[in-house]
Amino acid sequence: MTLMPLDPNRTAIFLDVDGTLLEIVNDPASVVAEPHLVELLLSIESRLNGALALVSGRTLDEIDRIFAPARFTAAGAHGAEMRLPSGDLDSPAAQPLPRSAATALESFASANPGLLVEIKDAGAALHYRQAPDYEIEARELVASLLAELGDEYRLIGGKMVFEIAPRCRDKGVAIRNFMADPVFAGREPVFLGDDVTDEDGFAVINDLGGISVRVGDAQVTAASYSMPDTVSVLGWLRSALA
Repeated sequence: MTLMPLDPNRTAIFLDVDGTLLEIVNDPASVVAEPHLVELLLSIESRLNGALALVSGRTLDEIDRIFAPARFTAAGAHGAEMRLPSGDLDSPAAQPLPRSAATALESFASANPGLLVEIKDAGAALHYRQAPDYEIEARELVASLLAELGDEYRLIGGKMVFEIAPRCRDKGVAIRNFMADPVFAGREPVFLGDDVTDEDGFAVINDLGGISVRVGDAQVTAASYSMPDTVSVLGWLRSALA
């Protein structure tokens, strides 16, 4: 991507977390942002007069743990949870995942070493990065659960993870809702993400006339630009608003 200066008074920046700001690791619970990254994001947030938001598949609690002590404006669980610039919480997909589905995922993971289940307020993720041989079985289990759960839920197939998520929210919906907030309204939106779960966000950014950037290996994407890795993302963030 050719670096271009951004006007901090006219730009809003949305950032995915894993694979964009931070390298993907085998154990998601072990991820912690280095102080220099937290400081960089706080500096950018200040220069943008607050028009910075993290847009992640992780829950808000996990986002806060990773970037502590900072608490950023953020959308968690692919938009099922949102914290607005005012600090107010917006969780329209508050209906919890039925306990029977959560139990089925937990039992499957317990019986197969290397699998990891992440239970969220309105969904769940089954990670198989440490047990790739279980990919087919994991997909079949999640598909069977979705058939039982009905149309209110959808499958998100990310990098070595199958996720059950509420259909009513995605990252694109979250970005559009942020852009309606006075802190973001009227600015040019920029969104960086690395996975298929970010494609909804790219589509909305393109519709709004903003800048969409896919991070990682080149592949079919709605994004208008690309960056090779997290190192390039951090370098761009340091220079784009200089």
